[in-house]
Amino acid sequence: MIIKIHRLLGITLVFFILILSITGSLLQHAEDFNIRNNYAPSSVAKTFYNIKPCKIYSYEYDNEWVSMCNNDLYFNEKKIASAINNINSIYLNKGKYHIHYDNHEIILNSDSSIAEMGHTNPKNNIDKNVVLKLDSISENKKQIIENKSLSKTITYERIVVDLHSGRLFGSFGVTLIDLVTIGIILLSMTGAYSWIRHKKLF
Repeated sequence: MIIKIHRLLGITLVFFILILSITGSLLQHAEDFNIRNNYAPSSVAKTFYNIKPCKIYSYEYDNEWVSMCNNDLYFNEKKIASAINNINSIYLNKGKYHIHYDNHEIILNSDSSIAEMGHTNPKNNIDKNVVLKLDSISENKKQIIENKSLSKTITYERIVVDLHSGRLFGSFGVTLIDLVTIGIILLSMTGAYSWIRHKKLF
């Protein structure tokens, strides 16, 4: 009877033991596998961690878009600055875009590359009536910005830890791993019993 239970546990638990062994090895050598500083795709953050994308407020100027997402500043789909509170003005001068925000100015070339950055006096800003509107940008640009905002939220190490513990699948996953742990203990005990019984017979 004990041997049958041992075999049944072995067949039932083999997949979970494999997963726990692989994830345990990955965590033990996280730096070797470079999972500590690499980030999972934004779709993982949305699907498994229910992280909501940022709300995007945008302003169109000269067929170009200036947007804010989680206090990050974007020029079209390119992130150009962080920790922004307010966009004060934007204007075009000699083929370069001047964006004034808070007490700073950023100057962009026509290809969106940064030409200059620095402090500025708000009194010198040229008011262009920058009024950011929610979800006014095109759906394609919105999707790109959302993905970029979520691209560095969840590391592969975090995913491996949560898979190892079952947290990746919520309370169900944690309960399942608890049951697997009990099963592994029983598998060890029945295995030890079978070995001792075999020794006594011979």
